[in-house]
Amino acid sequence: MATPTNTLPRPKPRIIFAACFGHAVEWFEFGVYGYLATVLGKVFFPSSDPTTSILSALAVFGVAFLARPVGAVIFGSLGDRLGRRAVLSTTILLMGGATTAIGLLPTYEAIGVFAPILLICLRLLQGLSAGGETSGAAAFLAESAPKGRRALWTSSIQAVGIVAFVVAASLVAGLTAVLGEAQLMAWGWRIPFLLSLPLAGIGLYLRFKVEETPAFQAAVAKEEGEHQRVPMKQLFGHHKKALLLLICIVMVEAVASYVAKTYASTYLISTIGLSSGAALLSTSVTLLLAAAMIPFYALLSDRIGRKPLLIGGTVGLMVLAVPAFLLIGSGSLVGAIVGQIMAIVPGTAISVAVVVAQTELFPTEVRYSGASLGYNVAYALFGGTAPYVAAFLVASTSLKLMPAFYLIVISAVGLIAMWKLPETFRKNLIGASAEPARVPAHSK
Repeated sequence: MATPTNTLPRPKPRIIFAACFGHAVEWFEFGVYGYLATVLGKVFFPSSDPTTSILSALAVFGVAFLARPVGAVIFGSLGDRLGRRAVLSTTILLMGGATTAIGLLPTYEAIGVFAPILLICLRLLQGLSAGGETSGAAAFLAESAPKGRRALWTSSIQAVGIVAFVVAASLVAGLTAVLGEAQLMAWGWRIPFLLSLPLAGIGLYLRFKVEETPAFQAAVAKEEGEHQRVPMKQLFGHHKKALLLLICIVMVEAVASYVAKTYASTYLISTIGLSSGAALLSTSVTLLLAAAMIPFYALLSDRIGRKPLLIGGTVGLMVLAVPAFLLIGSGSLVGAIVGQIMAIVPGTAISVAVVVAQTELFPTEVRYSGASLGYNVAYALFGGTAPYVAAFLVASTSLKLMPAFYLIVISAVGLIAMWKLPETFRKNLIGASAEPARVPAHSK
């Protein structure tokens, strides 16, 4: 028998809009830092060796990911106790405040070592916010989605997240073209960070205007027991296997995502020698294609399940990684675009399956906690470090294909977990609290 979650009459589009706009703001702000890494390296980590400056900036990019599991514990627990809407409003407020503060920071030239220290502190606050955002927004949409459209609704945050990265890349490219490198380094880099203040304000307003999800309301009405007061206790007591599986599958998505979205631009500029405008153009084209593919993959996932996309995408990534980086490293703009497209087509299939599967592996009372913790532990260990690891491998070995080999190794490990993952696309989101990982693949 269908649950209320799957029989909602005419779900309101504003639910998607509120979740997606806030999510777009979050990842625009994260993307801005990645695309300004080469500039921020010189502003906050001046060095006679350009590689050292870039690696330092990318290391601080990764610092925010260390805070994501902490944010996942804090906001995940609050989301399972107080509701999804209130916590998602808090995360966007925190991200907006921290990002605006980065735009106001004095540089290394002005205050010395305190400048990078303050930058690290603000990146940690951004990481706390991000730790509660993606999985919370996914849970919010999955619990509100109509029957047979859960992946389509939930993956909408992936599409707008990609568009947000493109907007960030385009803004950086535009500022570089209009201001020139000297003015960009002097003050222009602050503009994208300061834009976060009005954007976050709009996102906060939109999230306050929507209702709590039916699944969470039903869970609260059903029981006010210990599992609501201490969701992490129940998570580790009954859902450890699901948590471990989630970490392993997100690991692949995290590395593929940040190598394609963030590191590719730096790689094309610092390793291959393309201009910053050409690198950002290549990345923007491939990301827009990924956003266009998301609805197709989502509809396919709602029809055939999550595992086929996960396994097919991962195998495709392993097969195409080396050819893709050979083209990216060809030195031409056309080669860069074709190579990035080859990497992002299978990577997008993985992303679509991951974003919805994370919500289906856990029951309502620990959904926010489980999805957030598993997702963000994987991103902390593998996503945030991916740009740095890729750059370090290239710098230390002088092999331009090292990012491709890194992708292959990570994918091979993740593939083992994907074979063990239960199929969840027919699962009711208001269901029993049994360990999801023990459910056979044919179970509904």
